[in-house]
Amino acid sequence: NNNNNENSNNNSNSNNNSNNNNNSNNSKIIKHIHFIGLDSDLEKSYSASIPTRKALDLDGDVLIAFEMNGQQLPKDHGYPLRVVVPGTVGARSVKWLHRIILSENENKGHWQQNDYKGFSPIIDWHNVDFTKAPAIQELPIQSAIMQPINNSKINKNEKFIEMKGYAWSGGGRAIVRVDVSIDGGKNWFIADLQSPNQTIDKSWAWTLWTAKVPIPENLLNDSSSSSSLSPQSFELVCKAIDSTYNSQPETVTPIWNLRGVLSNSWHRVKVLKSND
Repeated sequence: NNNNNENSNNNSNSNNNSNNNNNSNNSKIIKHIHFIGLDSDLEKSYSASIPTRKALDLDGDVLIAFEMNGQQLPKDHGYPLRVVVPGTVGARSVKWLHRIILSENENKGHWQQNDYKGFSPIIDWHNVDFTKAPAIQELPIQSAIMQPINNSKINKNEKFIEMKGYAWSGGGRAIVRVDVSIDGGKNWFIADLQSPNQTIDKSWAWTLWTAKVPIPENLLNDSSSSSSLSPQSFELVCKAIDSTYNSQPETVTPIWNLRGVLSNSWHRVKVLKSND
């Protein structure tokens, strides 16, 4: 009897192991969430995907939106449903949503596999291989000057240049500082941040900034070629720093890429001196 019981137990264990192996082989790990839109372009429907960890993270704030500002979602913004993936390139926030697919693989659509990817400056259309780069998800830090506008004028008697702009970083990383300059980056001033009600790791919206930069008298009156400024203009510059101390490159040259994506070099605005 003991032998029979032992054989029975062995058979039972063998069956359980077999079932476990089958379940293991049949199960799939969901790594990507696909969003399929109703609009079409280079394929049947526009589609994109994001990692599951972003989609299911309670702090990721991914939304399926049907309203905007308390009103029905406008058609141009994706009525009746759209995805909102904050901190991520807009190409993943699919409009006119009609399907969601859970998958172990990344979306195979054109805009996920053959666009919105960054490459070295030495890569161009004759030698690009889109399989060699990952799809863009979180975007790099960026900032821009919104006031004054390019080629605006400032009277030579003015004592200050007032600047306004915005800064933002991907992944919800907060903007902790914006530096501005009126001489192309030779001398810097720290702008005042007007932060919205956001936490340091969930800063999805723009951070607005302002700066009132004093103009040294010698820079307004100096017309010599050795001046740190052009005799006829100021070069305004801004650059931002986020909560993980990412900053912006000085020029676009080292980050140039054939699609023009991820371009986040210092923003520059030219302001002309005027006698009026």
